[in-house]
This record gives sequence, C-alpha cells and structure tokens, in this order.
Amino acid sequence: MQRRIPIFPLNTVLFPGMLLPLHIFEPRYREMIKRCLDGDGTFGVCLIASGQEVGGDADPFLIGTTCVIRSVESLDDGRMHLITYGVERFRIRKLIRELAYLEAEVEVVPEEEPSELGGLPDAVRHATERYIRRALEGQGEPAQEFELPDDPVALSHLIGFVVPADPKVRQELLETSVAERLRRGLELLQEVSEGVTEVSDSGQIVASPFRPRRPPSPN
Repeated sequence: MQRRIPIFPLNTVLFPGMLLPLHIFEPRYREMIKRCLDGDGTFGVCLIASGQEVGGDADPFLIGTTCVIRSVESLDDGRMHLITYGVERFRIRKLIRELAYLEAEVEVVPEEEPSELGGLPDAVRHATERYIRRALEGQGEPAQEFELPDDPVALSHLIGFVVPADPKVRQELLETSVAERLRRGLELLQEVSEGVTEVSDSGQIVASPFRPRRPPSPN
C-alpha cells in the first residue's frame, strides 16, 4: 500500500528505532514541519544521492526511513529544534516536486525475520557494547553497561546506526537484509575495535536510544 509523505533529503542515514535531532531553519522545511504537525507528524528521511542539503535541490536514494516528530522547540525567529524517531523503511515509487519541498509516493519495505543466525547476534551485541563503552571512555565518560536489543531486527538497526562508516556504507546497511546487516556491521566494528578513541560520527551515539543501566541509588 502506497502513501504520500514529505521527504527530507539529508547527508545522514536514519534507521528504524533510532533518534534523530534536527535543526530546521530553511523556510521550505519550516513549512514542511508545520504541515506535518497539522497531520500525524510523519515524514521521510533519505540520504542525498546527488545535490545539496541546504539551499538547493537534492535527489534522494530510493530507500529511506519514515520518522515521527517526538518533540519540538520553536524559536522566536521561526527556527525549530526537533527530536524525531525512525519508524520503518520505505521505498520511493514516485517523486513529487509540486511544493517548495519534496514529496513522494512510498511503500513500506518490511524486514524479514531472519533465521539460523547462530551466535551472530551475541557476537554483535558484545562488539557493539565494547565499541560504545570505548567510544564514551574516549570522550572522558565513565564505563557503563548497556541494555542492547535482544531482537535481531532491532539489533541490526542499532549496529547500522552506531557503526563508524561513511553515509553511503550506512545506506547499504539500511537497504540490505537483517542477517547481512548484522554480519557487515560486525565486520566494520571489528575493523576499528582496537583503535577507538572517540565517536567518529558526531552526535550518533549521543542520539541513540540504547539505555545505560542505572547504577543503584546511594540512598
């Protein structure tokens, strides 16, 4: 089933289940967000295939992620700070250039439940937790334990979000299967696991919805 939604082309890849903070300042995107807020708060985020993010037209990759607006901070000059949340993958079937911003007819791309993954999810969880801990320690944060998803689909989205990689590599991860996303994500984490001293993609880990386990209250 297809639906028509606004499309926000960005130089980043959003995965389902992940948080994405946005600063809205261009008039066309202020208009887009206002219309979204008048509806169900949904729009699509796609990586830019060609063109520019600010001040011009951009052609998106055809696979993106729908997101919903979780919170809005409106500034006096009309700019907005948003927190958005990725929901599900979609495929663009038709681009529509009738308004100041881009729209598209899209359809959901469901994730197939993987089978026979063996010990792969456990290996991914271990490598992801180790990478996050080392990255935070590199920023001067104390070591923490994290609650990572047990569900392989959610875990594959998290590793796609966290792994230090070029946006086009992240796009490949978004477009592939759950099993391949886990395998490739694990390979990428293993390649950098010995040399992580900082978060290589600014804001990625900070915006992730993984939850540190709260230490016991001293009281």
